Amino acid sequence: MINSILQIIIENKEKLEKSFKESIESGEITMFSRELKEVLDDAGKEAIIKAIEDTDEAFFSAMKRKKEYEVKEKSKKHLLTEFGNIEFKVRYYQNKKTKEYIHLATEKLGIEKYSRIDTNVESKIIELSNDLSYSKAGRKVVNNDKISKTTVMKKVRKRELKVETKLEKKEKKILYIEADEDHVSTVGDKIAMPKLIYVHEGRKRIGKRSMLKEVHYIGCLGKNSEEVWLEVAEYIADKYNSEELEKVYISGDGAGWIKEGLNWIEKSKFVLDKYHLMKYINKATMEHKEYRSKIWYNINIGDNISLENIYKEIIEITEDEGKKKIIEESWKYIENQWEGIEIYETDRENIIGCSAEGHISHVYADRMSSRPRTWSEDGIDKMSRLRTFTANKGNIYEELIKSKKIDTKLKRYDKIVERNIKAGIKASTGTKLPIIEIGKKGGTREILKKILYG
Repeated sequence: MINSILQIIIENKEKLEKSFKESIESGEITMFSRELKEVLDDAGKEAIIKAIEDTDEAFFSAMKRKKEYEVKEKSKKHLLTEFGNIEFKVRYYQNKKTKEYIHLATEKLGIEKYSRIDTNVESKIIELSNDLSYSKAGRKVVNNDKISKTTVMKKVRKRELKVETKLEKKEKKILYIEADEDHVSTVGDKIAMPKLIYVHEGRKRIGKRSMLKEVHYIGCLGKNSEEVWLEVAEYIADKYNSEELEKVYISGDGAGWIKEGLNWIEKSKFVLDKYHLMKYINKATMEHKEYRSKIWYNINIGDNISLENIYKEIIEITEDEGKKKIIEESWKYIENQWEGIEIYETDRENIIGCSAEGHISHVYADRMSSRPRTWSEDGIDKMSRLRTFTANKGNIYEELIKSKKIDTKLKRYDKIVERNIKAGIKASTGTKLPIIEIGKKGGTREILKKILYG
């Protein structure tokens, strides 16, 4: 394996030296960098092929294998790696007892049955899809090897990614939950509304910016309100000591699914997001802006009786029936959300405001609704989960590795395979190669001397 890598570098020695010389003369190292990458990609392909085929040979020659598995045929397989597409040959075996068929080498090396893409490339596909369209992600994953947008989409939708909560529980007296939903176009000119809920410990200042502390996102489309809030409740129970927790503030626009959280989160209180309150007030006072300050004054002192009288006065001086209806809806909204408004006065020292609109934009809209595109409901659900997973700083590659099913039956062959591979490495590194014999007066050093000193 090592020998094959070095051999490719030796075969391209002159090309690399020429490229390096041209880079020095032109003052542009990227010329050498591009040539070097091509050579290293070829070397990488050969190394992976050799590793797979050496593993296959180890199984083939093992006496233990001969008692358990019978060779049926040797077949060609393809795999897209970070270095590019590779083709290799491995033996197909049949278990003498169970009669099941298996490629022992690829199974042992974690190459899933029927898979043509390795885990590293798959993780990059999903990472790129977090920010780019499926077609763009497919073009950027591996140089010169385009992956179809259908394949990219399948890889994204196939995986269920979830950041695990640390076992050590934190002790906090107050927690904050903010919730909102995006509006995403679906097939048939319909609108789907993926939910976004995030839990945090308050705000902190970094320079001039205000940041949320220990924020954790939960998002989806497919689940109903109860299932989503159950997931939130489980997260809080796993991460925080419930005995120390005194208050949990749930902020949002007052939608029924958001208030549903009060039934699932212990010690919780609802706080109306003032951004949505302001929208209703502004719509009600479009023609009578002089009433805005009066409305806000009574909201701030918690006087809903005076507030109702102000709204009645605005309705009386409004002639248009359509506009009267808007004013009535504004008052109805305030009346229904009064507990979430009044809490700004009663719990003033703890309320920190809600930034759900901004988080919807950053976590969801940037990928799903800010640009004109149509999604399926399944696509929205999977992308919601992917966006929240990455927002929680989840590691996609590690998650894919953890989710793989390991065939424990092949563990008994570990030492045989390792011994065979080590023997191959020892044999190859013992071979003398011209590139190693160059010494101080050869190769790159001599090229530099000639260029610098003539």
